[in-house]
Amino acid sequence: MSATSLETQAPKISLTYWELVKRRFLRNRYGVFGTIIVMAVVIIGILAPFFSPYTPIRTDRDRQYFPPQSLHFFDEEGSFHLRPFVYGLGEEMDPVTYEFTFAPDPEQKFPIQLFVQGEPWNFLGLELTTRLFGVSETDGQYLYLFGTDNLGRDVFSRMLIGTRITLLMAFLVVAIAALIGVIVGVCSGYFAGTFDLVTQRFVEFMGAFPDLPLYLALLALLPRRAEAVLVFIMFAGILVLLRWAQFSREIRGMVISIRGLDYVRAAEAVGASRPRILFRHIVPNTTSQIVVWVTYQLPDIILLESFLSFLGVGVQPPMVSWGSMLNQILDFQSFNAAPWMMAPVGGIILTVLAFNAMGDGLRDAVDPYSDK
Repeated sequence: MSATSLETQAPKISLTYWELVKRRFLRNRYGVFGTIIVMAVVIIGILAPFFSPYTPIRTDRDRQYFPPQSLHFFDEEGSFHLRPFVYGLGEEMDPVTYEFTFAPDPEQKFPIQLFVQGEPWNFLGLELTTRLFGVSETDGQYLYLFGTDNLGRDVFSRMLIGTRITLLMAFLVVAIAALIGVIVGVCSGYFAGTFDLVTQRFVEFMGAFPDLPLYLALLALLPRRAEAVLVFIMFAGILVLLRWAQFSREIRGMVISIRGLDYVRAAEAVGASRPRILFRHIVPNTTSQIVVWVTYQLPDIILLESFLSFLGVGVQPPMVSWGSMLNQILDFQSFNAAPWMMAPVGGIILTVLAFNAMGDGLRDAVDPYSDK
């Protein structure tokens, strides 16, 4: 090959580890799609009061177990309306079974309005009254896209607010458990000796108990008459208590393999301090494991919180989560009267699948040198 051809060749670009991770992750359509859904769910959770037509505690005593209203663009005459609308529902009683049924009333047409003024809500200390959409309540109009519950509360609004509480619980538990697990695992793996021996025996003790019975036993100790916020914090603390141990053991294994590498020994040889070695050379190399663990633990915590709240031992009123909403239909009679109250199940399934898709994509991406 001539020197001229060598000079005309484009230089190869050397990519960093995280650039390789990013490139590999973006090639995973399944993981990217899950990430988009996760971001959408997080945004909905943060701005839940803005997207919900009503507050989660607003009651409509005249419309208990009210069925969902459908959005329409065409009226009964077939005319197209650019602004969607819903029909009011008329209530009728079956003379044979004495059961009440609902049917759309064409004479009651409620157009959907954007950026309506509603009940105030707080965002970063600011009191706002604007909501994304709604109907004119001054004219006696109402909007229940997912129906109402036994107290006449809007299921759609409660589900959006429940998104915030459920995600807050998941992120809070995983963040604290990851922090404790990293600190204990790194120190145990690096310092070894007596500290490692005592720490690992305690970790084994924590892992010796079956999860579900221990959860129920600890949650039974929560004061039922305490404030909902206090119960929420104590509930999160119990989940953290039983989540950090196994993760610390995984981090410990990584640290044991890292501490013997050349660059760590070189740092020790030149007299680098232990904090610098830990936070400069060891902890950054466990980041990929931390990211993957977090993405897999988030859906697990969402399912666990929903299950325990469904049993009535988790989030307590007036706070609302997906699991506490499902607690209202524990018996078949309630489910038969209002099957639309199962709507939070769809949110749980969608969110868990999205987090799992993102976790799968990240798991493959953090090993960009593999041939898979």
